[in-house]
Amino acid sequence: MITVRARAEGRVAEHRIAVGDPLPPGTVWIDLLRPDEAERAHVGALTGCDLPTREEMKEIEASSQLYAEAEAIYLTASVLARADSAQPEQSELTCVLTPRHLITLRYSEPRAVSAFAIRAQRQPEMLASAEDALLALLDAITDRIADVLELIGGRIDALSAQIFNDSLDPAGFGNAAKKPDELQDVLRGIGRAGDLTHKVRNSLAGLDRLVAFLGTVTSGRLSKDQKAMLKTLTRDVRSLNEHAGFLSHEANFLLDATLGLINIEQNAIIKIFSVVSVALMPPTLIASAYGMNFQFMPELEWRFGYPMALLAMVLSAVLPLWYFRKRGWL
Repeated sequence: MITVRARAEGRVAEHRIAVGDPLPPGTVWIDLLRPDEAERAHVGALTGCDLPTREEMKEIEASSQLYAEAEAIYLTASVLARADSAQPEQSELTCVLTPRHLITLRYSEPRAVSAFAIRAQRQPEMLASAEDALLALLDAITDRIADVLELIGGRIDALSAQIFNDSLDPAGFGNAAKKPDELQDVLRGIGRAGDLTHKVRNSLAGLDRLVAFLGTVTSGRLSKDQKAMLKTLTRDVRSLNEHAGFLSHEANFLLDATLGLINIEQNAIIKIFSVVSVALMPPTLIASAYGMNFQFMPELEWRFGYPMALLAMVLSAVLPLWYFRKRGWL
């Protein structure tokens, strides 16, 4: 699908064009969403650019993601999509900057691109030139990443409160049946937060390289205001990268804390079984001794032999428990 946004008479008009149609007058931004080969070739012929294929967009070499050919600058970065869903994904976004047009190729629908399109309708000056459109798009992507980091921070705070809540205190055996489920939910939440943080850091790393390359190849092409905006973008991307690193550290800390709680729970259960086993060993020994069928056992003929054996078994079980509690092992 080819969507064209043209600026005319101080307004931004949106058009859908098909293969073979010319570009409307005043076209600034050409957006290709899941284009087929015919659409990609048609836009390439209209703009004089050799647009990359999807396989070429996925290449990880810096020379394949950031390069310049003739008067066109090719910029590819990984952008988050569906970040607030249960299955966030990353998809490549390629921006081609020409003297007259900004061309974007994408195979997903990141919220940042949709937000930029809506803002451009309200603020036509964002599409005053191809350079302005590119910088505004990068700013929208950065704003979206900041929103995602806030979302991750809120999730981590909620997980932290759930982990260190008194209901998870290992000394409170009353909730033992519920705690494994709670800890499993916490582990899943930490895993999702860590995965999303990893995707954000990956996107920020690519965006940082993109902005640095853009500043190098357009040093004599941007206006003073555009250079200031590019410098602000660089500073924002790096500060967000630092914050993403902090959130990643917090997720690892919560993971260690949760695994520690699971180990404490397991140790407490094993401790109970160990104490019960030790307490039952002497009664078992006494019962085994009097269960032997020897001919000469004086207690078998004694009137109080059976009560004495029961009392000996009870005392042999109580005395170890008393000793363990006195030593603080219980």
